Amino acid sequence: MTVNNPSEPEIQISEEKLQKLGWILFGLAVFFTIIGAFVSPLDDQGKPVLLLPEVKAVEDYRKAAQSWISELNILDGEIAHIIAADQQGDLFSQSRSAQQTLQHAVELAQQVDRTRVPPIGMGMHEQMLSTTMSYLEAARSALKWVSAPEQENQDQAIQLLEDARQMKSELEKNKWLISR
Repeated sequence: MTVNNPSEPEIQISEEKLQKLGWILFGLAVFFTIIGAFVSPLDDQGKPVLLLPEVKAVEDYRKAAQSWISELNILDGEIAHIIAADQQGDLFSQSRSAQQTLQHAVELAQQVDRTRVPPIGMGMHEQMLSTTMSYLEAARSALKWVSAPEQENQDQAIQLLEDARQMKSELEKNKWLISR
């Protein structure tokens, strides 16, 4: 049992002030809830996601990897177009197209290589990097075929593109990339 010491002053707060404080706290709670609803990241079903820094880093990397696969699909089409092109046309435009494709492959490989990887994603990153490098090699081989249009060079470019496609197919099957 606690007995108040008569020499100690008592703190008295009026009921009106407590009600005002309650309304202010309620208003702040509503305000921050509304802000949270607008700035919180959402999952695929539209529900807010609470992300710890490590989880956010993994999710950001996963989304970047999915965008790189889309870029690999575009690059695949560019390389296939160069390899399938009839060498009877304008050499300058063919060479320029092949150089642009090679530059696209180089930029993509650099982007993948320079990306910060969460420790848990190292295996996935190695697979992504090797696939990207195989497309870079296929683009280089396609440029070689444009500059020296021999059947051997075309066959090599086709084979390298098929190898890159196989690696991309394996990459797309990786469960780590599947949206949650």
